[in-house]
Amino acid sequence: VTTAANEHDLNQLGNLLHGEEQFVSADAGYQGAPQREELAEVDVDWLIAERPGKVKTLKQHPRKNKTAINIEYMKASIRA
Repeated sequence: VTTAANEHDLNQLGNLLHGEEQFVSADAGYQGAPQREELAEVDVDWLIAERPGKVKTLKQHPRKNKTAINIEYMKASIRA
């Protein structure tokens, strides 16, 4: 599925899913995907990275947020 440059890929996410997915891994641009109407009935585990500002906030208290920071690094390192 291709889109025009002025259309976000999130608008076509429903067309990319075939129905047999167990999880969906995406970057921070897909933050609102699980709440969209057309994706509400999709039963998958959403693995969506946090926005960079949120990760920066977590790093302000590294000992308290060590696990959350490690999870964000793991999510960001997954490639298709």
